[in-house]
Amino acid sequence: MQISTKLFNERQVEQFSKLNKNVQIIQEKISTGQNILKASDDPVAAVNLSAAKEQQALLSRFEMNVGNAKQRLSLADGALQEVVNVLTRISELSVQAANGSYGPAERKAILAEAKQLAQVVVEIANTKDAQGQALFAGYKSNEAAFEMQPDGSIIYRGDRGISALQISETMTVATSLDGGSVFERVDTGQGRKSIFDMLSSAISAIDPANDLATQGSAMGHAALKFDLPRDPQSWSFSLAGSKGTVEITASVAEGKYDDLISAINQQSAASGVEAYFDTDSQTVRLREPANGTIIMSNIEVEGVSTGTIGRGSSVLFSTIDGQGREIGDARRLGDSDLLIGSLASDLGKGIDHLSVQQAFIGAQMNKADRQLDVIMKRQVAVTEKVADISEADIAALVTELQAMILNRDAAQQAFAKIGQQSLFDFLR
Repeated sequence: MQISTKLFNERQVEQFSKLNKNVQIIQEKISTGQNILKASDDPVAAVNLSAAKEQQALLSRFEMNVGNAKQRLSLADGALQEVVNVLTRISELSVQAANGSYGPAERKAILAEAKQLAQVVVEIANTKDAQGQALFAGYKSNEAAFEMQPDGSIIYRGDRGISALQISETMTVATSLDGGSVFERVDTGQGRKSIFDMLSSAISAIDPANDLATQGSAMGHAALKFDLPRDPQSWSFSLAGSKGTVEITASVAEGKYDDLISAINQQSAASGVEAYFDTDSQTVRLREPANGTIIMSNIEVEGVSTGTIGRGSSVLFSTIDGQGREIGDARRLGDSDLLIGSLASDLGKGIDHLSVQQAFIGAQMNKADRQLDVIMKRQVAVTEKVADISEADIAALVTELQAMILNRDAAQQAFAKIGQQSLFDFLR
């Protein structure tokens, strides 16, 4: 097959175009510093590079989630610590209020501070993060966790959900706590109680108008004026007289004392104390025929616990003379759970409960910190892999470029030399 001058020229131009294109590709690699400009440059390396970059993006999301989780956990821990501080202070105020040297004026000042502190606890329980999400509302984070009702009681609006964020392919970290478990399920050894009810009872106990005593005593005669609800309540208490101490259990309600009087009289032989109802004063009267000391103590009322003080479950114990006239000041007696000492004990259990919740938060933060260390190490390894695959060897590329330009220039000069010859040069 003969090669014409035209075909020869066309093929040489095509070769020069390829050389220029290769020079351009190498120049682009040098300018960008990237060894792979498109997948066709190295399909296998391109696949590995794509996988490595996906891993980089995933690790970046995990790192961001760790940061967000630690921020929320830090807010929750700070909020619980503030509640612990408030409970500690109210416990101190309760102890002060129980001091007999404090008069009504001092008790009212203590009461005012305690009320303000209790309101602070509600506000803390409704703490939100930087995005306006409630920390203690479970999955219902767009709502306030707790809401105060018209009667002053606090109800939980959230659910039992615990929010979490992914911090690795197989690991999550909790970023919140459900308020029901944190604030409403304090194990006191006598059942679970709400921190808000504890605070309410502490405030009521501090109030001079609701002053409760552990026991009442009288010489010979006593009068009991009950403050009771309409529905029957089961009362139990210790009753002591000249013959000994007995345990009385009876059902009472507003205006209904027959069961109580019967229970006391059934054990008169063991206690020496008799009971009857005085219609004029509407009180239950206690009488000790031997003129011994009558002592009523250790009152327990069914269904009464912290948070129910001042709601119709107490009795005024008065000393009276033989003519039924009161002597001295009456003492208000009630369920022992409502005494300031018992309330302070409950507040202490509330503090212990919150400390356990803080320990859980601390464990989650430690978990996030450890995983962050792992993420950082993985990011270094992946970054090095991406660099090995994608970053160009500039020195090698420059050498290759110089050689390619040299070859291209030599080929162009040879072509120019050949192009100057004609048929007449061969015929001479």
